[in-house]
Amino acid sequence: MKTLLESHTQGLAHCPICTHTVPAEIDFAGKKVRVAAGQKCPRCGSSLEVAVVIQIPEAA
Repeated sequence: MKTLLESHTQGLAHCPICTHTVPAEIDFAGKKVRVAAGQKCPRCGSSLEVAVVIQIPEAA
């Protein structure tokens, strides 16, 4: 069963291959936060599908 995406924004993710924090598109689905499917690391070109989300920009 597919869940509907509630929000889509830019954020930072940790690339598991080059171990750098890189910009990525972030999807929110309920309480789950994940990197959008099909993202590539701008530094090394590896897939960010398994990357950990580090920062989500929010207004104070």
